[in-house]
Amino acid sequence: MAGVRISNLTQRFDRREVFHGLNFAFDGSCLAITGPNGSGKSTLLRILAGLLVPTAGEARLLIDGDEIERNQARALIGLAAPDVQLYAELSVKENIAFLLRARGLSDIPSRVNAALERVDLSERGGDAVAELSSGLQQRAAIAAAIAHEPSVLLLDEPSSNLDESGIRMLHGIVEWQRARGLAVIATNDPDEAALAAGCLDLGAAR
Repeated sequence: MAGVRISNLTQRFDRREVFHGLNFAFDGSCLAITGPNGSGKSTLLRILAGLLVPTAGEARLLIDGDEIERNQARALIGLAAPDVQLYAELSVKENIAFLLRARGLSDIPSRVNAALERVDLSERGGDAVAELSSGLQQRAAIAAAIAHEPSVLLLDEPSSNLDESGIRMLHGIVEWQRARGLAVIATNDPDEAALAAGCLDLGAAR
């Protein structure tokens, strides 16, 4: 069983307060974080990923009752977000292989191929990221986020730039992740939110 625990969470940037005193608990396989633009969806995902230290309070991810510590984040969490960019001049395969090596993993070629197959990008794996359309770049970003088979997958507006087949692929990725851990989706897309077992509405929480 996976879970999210948010306690008295506050985030400020200079004088702007994104959210204040947020409290939320969830146990399940998929959580949707919704809310209007500027409500803090992306900020909350970055806090959960361990990339941002909150101003106050805490946000914890749990797998089988055990908290994912900050030093475990790289191994156990995958993140696909607009501000997490792949190297444009490298091929998709080279990007994913680089990230896997940075995590100290072995069997890299098979992991790369499996991730590309899951996002239906096997035929374009040798292409430079810069040569891909925006939709295919989104597929590549998702492949990079899942290649190490994380326990927690964080997806920020994941259907952006995806066509109909890409959206079907995304739904399959979410179902794959739900079967093996936790997926957290920051979205305003009703179809994406419908995939989740629970919803944290940041607009209502303010």
